[in-house]
This record gives sequence, C-alpha cells and structure tokens, in this order.
Amino acid sequence: MRRGFLIAFSGIDGSGKTTQIDALESELKAKDSRVLRGWSRWRPILSLPLLAFFLRRGIAEIHSTSSIGFVETRLPWKRGVSSVWCLLVQLDNFMKTTLKLAIPLVLGYTVICDRYALDLLVEGMADLHDPPTTKRLGYRFLRILPRPNIAFLVDVDPEVAFSRKPDLPSLAHFVERVGLYRVLSPSLGEEVLDGRQSRERIHELISNRVRTVMNGRRSG
Repeated sequence: MRRGFLIAFSGIDGSGKTTQIDALESELKAKDSRVLRGWSRWRPILSLPLLAFFLRRGIAEIHSTSSIGFVETRLPWKRGVSSVWCLLVQLDNFMKTTLKLAIPLVLGYTVICDRYALDLLVEGMADLHDPPTTKRLGYRFLRILPRPNIAFLVDVDPEVAFSRKPDLPSLAHFVERVGLYRVLSPSLGEEVLDGRQSRERIHELISNRVRTVMNGRRSG
C-alpha cells in the first residue's frame, strides 16, 4: 500500500493559514472522503516535571492565547539545563505528532496538518531565544518527522499578524517568530506564499500546486 499524502501548513498566528486549510479541506473532501486534518502543537508530557520546576523558580511563564497557551522561559543557563529542556519538549512534539500521523498515512489517507515541523522548531527556538543557527539535539528530532509531500508557509509581516490576532504578549514576540520562519523555511523545503494576497488568490495557488503534485504522484 502506498503511503498517504501529507500536506503541511505553517505560519505565525494571524497569517491566515487556518482559512486556507479550511478551503483546501473542503475542496479535497468533495472529491475524496479519505481526508483528515491534524494539528501539531506542544503539550507537556516528558517535559512536565521540568516545566513545573521552572514555574516554581519563576523562570518560566505560561501565556494564554485563543488556541492554546505557550511557555516562555528565562533560563539563566545557555547549555545544560536549557538543552535538556529543549530535548524533552521536542521529544514531546515528536511523539505526539508521529502518533497522530502514522496510522492515517499508513492507511493511505490524505492528511492536512495545521502547524508542523517548522512551527514546532520556531516555537522551540523562540522559547529559548535561540538564533536560527542553533544546533541543539532536540531540534534535530523535528527533522525526522514524516516528510510532507507539500509544505506551505503563509508569510505575513509581524505587524499584520499582530493586528489580526494579537495572541502573543507583544509585537516583539511576532517579530522574533516571523524572522525565524523566514530564515528556517528553506531548509525544510517550505513553499512560501505571500500572505498579502487575497484569500482567493492564495487558495488558487495552493489548489493548483496540490493538484499538480497529486497528479504527478499518481502517474509516477
């Protein structure tokens, strides 16, 4: 049995990626019922004891958003404990995401993933305020997640995203993350979509690209 088809969408909150996922999901389901939608975001499991320690010490803070909270750390250590934290967080991400995707892909489903490896990598680096050149072991786990057949980054300026969905505490949080998305996306093979275009135009670009890749896969 051929592996299913994985489409990943990445982008800062407020980029408009969920709108595009809704449109693509409706389009694909009209032709094939074997379409599923997944969502990747960190939930602490292995990392929970260390998170509790950080919170007690006052060196981490949980910020609430409209979707799910995120953690921002202020660790005094650049190595050692911070590398262990990164490893545990990304192991949580790797296990959760792999479990969500493995069975549907083995069964041949088309899976549309809202947030994927790039988003998890960006959030991990932003949490620790790591530069994009950082080579922590934890980050490497995200690069061995199932490879998407197509990966899209919906790119918008941080000011636009902040005005649309001010979930993060400040504009500076958006600036840091958008910068990471832009630097890291080429290494993960993301196809960048200009989020300033109309919703209809972005959907047209996505739909045409997905159709081309799917048709090429069937004929290959």
